[in-house]
Amino acid sequence: MANKSENILDKARAAGLARPDGGMRVPDGYFESFAGRMSAILPDRPELESEVEPQRPRTFWAAVRPYIYMAAMFAGVWCMLQMFHTLSGKADLAPMDSNPVLAQGLLADDFLYDYVAADVSALDIYDDMMDEGFMPDDIDMAVFSDDFTAETETDQILPQ
Repeated sequence: MANKSENILDKARAAGLARPDGGMRVPDGYFESFAGRMSAILPDRPELESEVEPQRPRTFWAAVRPYIYMAAMFAGVWCMLQMFHTLSGKADLAPMDSNPVLAQGLLADDFLYDYVAADVSALDIYDDMMDEGFMPDDIDMAVFSDDFTAETETDQILPQ
C-alpha cells in the first residue's frame, strides 16, 4: 500500500514519465486579454444593458398553473395512499346490502339465473346443506348421479 505522503505524479516526473508542467500549458498573457477578445466576438445585446426589464402581461394559465400543479400533486398523493391502504389488506369492503342498487340487483331472479345458477351444481348445494346442517331426510339422491347435468334442471338457456 502506498504511503500517504507519496505522490504518484512526483514519482512519474522523477522517473521521466511525466512532463514537469503536467501537460497543460497556456500561452503567455492569454488570460489578461481574454475578456476583451470574448466581448469583441459576441454580438451586441442592447436589451441586456437596460436596467428595467419589460413586463409581459401574465396570462390566465400562468396565474392558475401553480394551483393546478399543487392540486394534481395532492390528488396523486391521495391516490397513492389509497393504493397502499388497499394493497396492505386492511381496507374493509362495505356490505353489499348497504348499496341499494346492488341489493336490488342481487334480489332479481335474472341475476340468479344468469350469474349464480350457471356456476353452482346440485352437488355443491348438497355439500353446503350438509356443512350447515340443513339436510332434509326425504332428499332424492338420484339427482346427484353422474348423468345429472344443469341443463336437465332448468328449461332456460344459461349464458356461457
